[in-house]
Amino acid sequence: MLTRLGGLLVTLVLVSTTCALVPAAATSVPDRRLEPAWAALVPAGTTQVVRTVSSRKHCHRVWCTVTQAWERDADGQWAKRREFRSTIGVHGWGKRREGDGRSPVGVLRIKVTFTTGTTNPGAMPWRQRRATSIVSSRAGATYNTWLEVPGVTSGNRPSMRSGWVVDFNNVRLRTGVGPRPAPGAGSGIFFHTSKPGHRWAPTAGCTQVGNPRQMRWLLTWLRPEAQPRVVQDR
Repeated sequence: MLTRLGGLLVTLVLVSTTCALVPAAATSVPDRRLEPAWAALVPAGTTQVVRTVSSRKHCHRVWCTVTQAWERDADGQWAKRREFRSTIGVHGWGKRREGDGRSPVGVLRIKVTFTTGTTNPGAMPWRQRRATSIVSSRAGATYNTWLEVPGVTSGNRPSMRSGWVVDFNNVRLRTGVGPRPAPGAGSGIFFHTSKPGHRWAPTAGCTQVGNPRQMRWLLTWLRPEAQPRVVQDR
């Protein structure tokens, strides 16, 4: 009997020792080698990216692009949520000066979203765009500034009924408030929709998501706490 009890105790000690040596499950760490190349360019706190890149998927001109919605999950993994056909400036990428027909490249903020409706469709900072709304390209104190100009009637034209202002060249929402835009370096860079009957036409330098329903989806998807960024040609 004592022999059997002794053997049982030895067995229990061995089992206990073996269990104590089993390592805890390792914490999952994202493999940075699998990240998109542009991910290293955005702030660490950014979890939403609207990325536009050249593409020959739909057409073969310099302004032919696709716009992608990317989101990073709690494990740090980026995934593409949506992809839309889009177009950029008639002369492609690389904005350098006012009127060059090019779209800016790099990582940019969203200054403010807009619609012509009376309520914000999403959660991002928003402003109602009116018939009198412009972002001035005129040299002087109001250059690259959102203005309401009496007599202007085109501010709410179909292509500008929803979208956002890209924070390019220190765009201002009020005259004299914020860093001064560099004179002549480019003004009024938007994400917007298209003219009726001209859905995939090039722009003067903005990014155009041709389908208004797709722009609506972007506006409702974006969240300020995600610190979203616009990534262009990266």
